[in-house]
Amino acid sequence: MKILKAVTAVLLSLVMIAGVTPPVSAASSTYYVKILSKDVNIRSGPGTKYKIIGKTGGAGSFNYLGAQFDDFDILWYKIEDGKSFTGWVSSDVSRRYLRKAAKPKIPLPEEYESDGTAFSDIEKVVHDTALASNAVGVQVAAIRGSDGKIFDWKYGYSKYGEKDIGNATKIRTASISKVAVAICALQMQEQGIIDINKKISNYWGKKMPKSISLATLLTHTSTLRYLSMQTDAEKILKQLTDKSSYIDGKVGSSSSWMYNNYGSAVAAATLDVASGNILENFAQVNLFGPLGVDMSFFAGRIEKQSRLATLYEADHGVELLPSEAKYILPDGEPGNNAGNYIGGMTGSARDVAKMFYMLANDGKFKKQQILSPESVEKMEKRYFTATENGGKFKQALVLRYGADRYGTGGVYYHTGNAYGVIALASYDPETKNTVVILTTGASHERDDDGVYKVCSEIADAVYRNIDKIEEVKAE
Repeated sequence: MKILKAVTAVLLSLVMIAGVTPPVSAASSTYYVKILSKDVNIRSGPGTKYKIIGKTGGAGSFNYLGAQFDDFDILWYKIEDGKSFTGWVSSDVSRRYLRKAAKPKIPLPEEYESDGTAFSDIEKVVHDTALASNAVGVQVAAIRGSDGKIFDWKYGYSKYGEKDIGNATKIRTASISKVAVAICALQMQEQGIIDINKKISNYWGKKMPKSISLATLLTHTSTLRYLSMQTDAEKILKQLTDKSSYIDGKVGSSSSWMYNNYGSAVAAATLDVASGNILENFAQVNLFGPLGVDMSFFAGRIEKQSRLATLYEADHGVELLPSEAKYILPDGEPGNNAGNYIGGMTGSARDVAKMFYMLANDGKFKKQQILSPESVEKMEKRYFTATENGGKFKQALVLRYGADRYGTGGVYYHTGNAYGVIALASYDPETKNTVVILTTGASHERDDDGVYKVCSEIADAVYRNIDKIEEVKAE
């Protein structure tokens, strides 16, 4: 993906283009940048292609002047040392924080008391779990399989201390994005555009060292290395045709399983190249549009930009501002947007719940058959058992299957973790109950299944109580 190169000055809501920079005092009065490693390189511009002009040395923090994405979609901060020396540092090794004087003074949340109803019992778990995990904001949506009614719960802020999170707040969904990529792949297969089991070299037009397919990319068994993300099709193709881009091992084998963001990005780029269109456009027509959701792989394409949330890390450092997210837009050239398809999908928990509920109902949402039952069956096929972060699961096509979870016989799910977002989207294939949790600023602690505790504890409460909810607060 190539993001429009616009630098934002948060306090003034200005865009710094072609050297137009807000006054230092204006920007630095709100934020500062903390360096997370020793001797970080300071460069003359936002990206590694720019000259190194110094190092941070022992300095722990700098004044913040602005931010800009580089060609690889990494955010860089423009900093100043208080002595008029300015430069740029990568957000990979630094973090932006609100200055103490700029932090809103907010009272401690009051203890939530349930009124004894199932809905309120869940509300208490959401409140208590969010508080225990130190979350800034939590958004929960569930769809009951028996009648299709939607329920929502929320906690905290979309902008810390200033703007409450709402049911329609738009949050980056991180790796849950990959589920939408897989759905689109199967839709393209239904339309005769691709075959997920054919070699992707058929679509790229060049021979590759190994016979990898979309299916092996989407089950993390392609044997591709975890390579640096590229932002145009030519560079991706160069990697794919290089023998050194692959590890030893049999393509498609469980022994070759390695969770791989790069491989997922290649899958998305392949869909671009095969269709001659960008996947975002295809998804709007074939997936997001039919679901009736304001959701996109690119935050800048969200129709109601005022609903974008500020994203916070677990230590409440600011990861991404709405004024920056609005410049996350697609390149119109197929194959040039791979990076954002694997983590950039932005929407509400309710939006994501509708997508997962569609899968739970054999590809049907309301009266529309968005994906065929046969394709859903392909997506749910359990290939083998994989282990990650201390937990075991069955690997399906992007989806994972966890048996005996949350009081159910098992759920299909995917987690997300990026830009401070911790997330879980899931459905029970038997009851068709669907639960989605999106959070910002929460702890990264995991449970015994390798799932983030802030999400799994809430999911457990919802699955165990959703069928007990009476006719209140439902759509």
